[in-house]
Amino acid sequence: MSEFLSHDDTHEHVHSDSSHNNLDHGLNHGHSHDHRHVNAKVLMWCLIATFSFSIVEGIAGWWINSIALQSDAVHMMTDAAGLLIAFVANHIAKRPDNTTLTFGYGKAEALGALINCMFTGFLTLWLLFEVVGRFFDPEVVDGGVLFIVAGLGLLINGAIVFILSRNANSLNIKAAMIHAMGDVLGSVVAIVAGAIIYYTHWSVVDPILSLIVIVLLLVSNYKLIKQSVIVLMSGVPEHLDYEQIGHDLKSVHGIVDVHDLHIWYISANQSALAAHVVACNLDSWPSLLAECQRILLEKYGISHVTLQTEFDDAKCRAAGCCD
Repeated sequence: MSEFLSHDDTHEHVHSDSSHNNLDHGLNHGHSHDHRHVNAKVLMWCLIATFSFSIVEGIAGWWINSIALQSDAVHMMTDAAGLLIAFVANHIAKRPDNTTLTFGYGKAEALGALINCMFTGFLTLWLLFEVVGRFFDPEVVDGGVLFIVAGLGLLINGAIVFILSRNANSLNIKAAMIHAMGDVLGSVVAIVAGAIIYYTHWSVVDPILSLIVIVLLLVSNYKLIKQSVIVLMSGVPEHLDYEQIGHDLKSVHGIVDVHDLHIWYISANQSALAAHVVACNLDSWPSLLAECQRILLEKYGISHVTLQTEFDDAKCRAAGCCD
């Protein structure tokens, strides 16, 4: 058990609360909204392109009996639904905080990403059953048409990945980008399947290569679901070292103990920290607070900080910093 977790402490203490610097918060807050404004435009254009071509692929896949093309079309359709969810979540996340949701709607983006992944995961499993059925009931596939349509899909999906990668500053955009990367892979697989079928007339390669895409999509979905759950459950951000942060705060000269340390996401892109800090001398607290804020901001990028000071006579005497 970490020494920085909650303590069942009965010692009398004096405390004062201090939040992060308002100027830093204002700058960060505005920067976040600028990203969301850009994200909304990006999501809308990618949504239109993805939905439109999914219809084209779906019709073409049905026409030539290609499960690979139909699988990619269904996945692009779910990506379009995911982009719609991301667009709505992005809009909701812009709303200011209120007396009910005092941290605002920042986690709406993580919720949208989770719904997106779960929806895509269920449909990917459905496609898996369809692929297995093709092994028992194979159908003739037109390899030439498959190759051409998949080639067009590769160009469109590649452009979408490129656009999203240049704007991947939120969990929602990252979710959309991962699914678009899956579409790129699906297009590549379909191109390979089309070429093999065109030259060999071996149609069973269509469901065989589709399995590769499905497995990779399930793995990528699992990773993103895990990350979204951590955000929604107020877990410690994966890029932050909980123990090291506790030790860094405790190493500040004048601080003898740190406990009740909590680090969590307040949005998909912003972290917050709260902790109880035992100080040797409460008169020096303003300078200690400033040093703690500096460390947390410069080393870990945490600007939303609340520290509660305590005086513990026994701990101070043990540390040799008070008489």
